[in-house]
Amino acid sequence: MDPFTQASLGAAAAALASNNSTIRRALIIGAVAGAAPDLDVLIRSETDPLLSLQYHRHFTHALLFVPAIGFLVAGLFKLLAFKWKWPFKQLFLFASLGALSHGLLDACTSYGTLLYLPFSTHRESWDLISIIDPLFTIPLIILLAVAFLLKRARAAQTAILICSLYLTFGYIQRERAQIYALELAESRDLAPETVTARPSFANTIVWRIVVLAEHQYYVDAVWLMPFQEPRLYTGSSVAQFDSSEYATQDSTLAKDIQRFDHFSQSYLYEVPGLKNILGDLRYALFPDSIQPLWGIRIDPDRPDAHVEMAYFREPSKDAFKRLWTMICGKPL
Repeated sequence: MDPFTQASLGAAAAALASNNSTIRRALIIGAVAGAAPDLDVLIRSETDPLLSLQYHRHFTHALLFVPAIGFLVAGLFKLLAFKWKWPFKQLFLFASLGALSHGLLDACTSYGTLLYLPFSTHRESWDLISIIDPLFTIPLIILLAVAFLLKRARAAQTAILICSLYLTFGYIQRERAQIYALELAESRDLAPETVTARPSFANTIVWRIVVLAEHQYYVDAVWLMPFQEPRLYTGSSVAQFDSSEYATQDSTLAKDIQRFDHFSQSYLYEVPGLKNILGDLRYALFPDSIQPLWGIRIDPDRPDAHVEMAYFREPSKDAFKRLWTMICGKPL
């Protein structure tokens, strides 16, 4: 998720091991450790545009790397705050809890997080929450402010409970969306190979559902309000990209396509109307759209050249207005 939310959750996680006398210390250290894994954004290359994608949410987010981040952050505070003579074991515990929260929260989104390195390169994505969600972040910040200003560890610990309940709600909504997607596929006489449901931007009410059937992706959105009937926002379909012809090639182009295919969790497709652009179907500006947020530009005539990144993020007032209309469950 966004760095601010990650730091906030890291602070709340560290508070689980604190009391009123150590709460401020825990919040500060946990916040730093909670944000630290995203320093992987500094890994980039001027010649290889995919390098930053490949290493974001990579080893710094792995569960096995948590003690290393905890040790480094604790060591940093031990050096900077030597006058206070804080116990290193306590600093390490606070920092490790903060770092642990980062990878787990990222895994709750749809982006994909390599939690199990070096044992597995599987990109874990539980599709419970958007990468930005104010209903998750704002209560968290308020309770942390209370904990810090009033020295009340219980307030920060309560924040963890509320965040857990919100993620549980996201799980329930995801299950409802997947069931709806299966019923929709059946009504269309489709035999789904895979069905996914992902929350749309900044909410858990409108869900992007993608059904793969006979090498064709069917994309729709569904409005899901508790105790109310779902509302369908009919989308469109697009053919799945066949990457098999590149699987046995040893060219730079073929390797880059395979790397982007792994990053996108195999949700690759040729973007209609855009020549030589492969999009990541997991994300779109609108939950019922096949217009991607990003993709790669390939050049079959230059097999030894790296692909280029292509971005299609152009939010506007009309775009947010359309999304808000969907969140309210109104017809477009």
